[in-house]
Amino acid sequence: KSLEALSQSGAFDSLAPSRTIAIKCVKDMLGENSSNRTNSNLKSGDLFSSIELDFDPYEKYENTVELTLTEKLELEKKSLGYYLSGHPVLAIENKIKKLRTRKISELSGEIKTGSLICLINSIRQIKDRKGKPLTFINFNDGTGTMDGIVASETLENCHDILKEGEILSLKGAIEVDDYRTGDLGSLMFRMRVKEIHTLDHELDKKVKEIVIDIKNSKAISLTDFSDHLDNIDKGFWIDGSCRLNVRVTSDKSEAIIDIGDKFKFIPSLENLFLLEDIFGKNIIEIS
Repeated sequence: KSLEALSQSGAFDSLAPSRTIAIKCVKDMLGENSSNRTNSNLKSGDLFSSIELDFDPYEKYENTVELTLTEKLELEKKSLGYYLSGHPVLAIENKIKKLRTRKISELSGEIKTGSLICLINSIRQIKDRKGKPLTFINFNDGTGTMDGIVASETLENCHDILKEGEILSLKGAIEVDDYRTGDLGSLMFRMRVKEIHTLDHELDKKVKEIVIDIKNSKAISLTDFSDHLDNIDKGFWIDGSCRLNVRVTSDKSEAIIDIGDKFKFIPSLENLFLLEDIFGKNIIEIS
């Protein structure tokens, strides 16, 4: 468990070719015969006597699919209790641009309403004068931190998804937080939250098509791109509403090709990451 946690947190990043491979190698380090080999080598006085000079312990992992930044951050949170390599909202920035109106760092006194995508840091609940629950949340998006107030009517519709550590869509009225502004000496805001939704709910509602640029993808041609599509499980394209388009460029022209209704999918985060695993990291353009 200790080796697993160390590899997941990035402790071996400088020793292995990548964190993905470091995690895979834990099984090798804990192999059934490792203790026997070690005992034998200790008796001979040479810990490395049985290792061939040209032995490459990472060779069998050379085709391993690399972890996404989101996956790395999840493992860091699991093993360390905090994020080390970045912020989980920033890690999915190219997928959520259409879901929010502003980043927290972009808010000003003139903005009265907004839609934010944020990580929920903490949740605290009290009773109002009528005995109804009044929920206070603290959240951030990697560019800033805010507090929010969730009335009981709003909470009724989102109590099952409003949890610490979740990344959610928050919509509501934005106002200056006078108390925190005075306390910190800089302009701070808070939100009176009217709606809370999961990212998958918002993606399915707002994302109707995506574009993959073949030039920047793993596919070397339109034919190769088509072959990659054919290898995707048929269930991926069932009940989808989001169209998949392809950008093809040459020296003098550019064209976006709609590949048809057969290739419609549900634009969940999981499905977007799957397409990136197949065609390349950060190649999805959401329009």
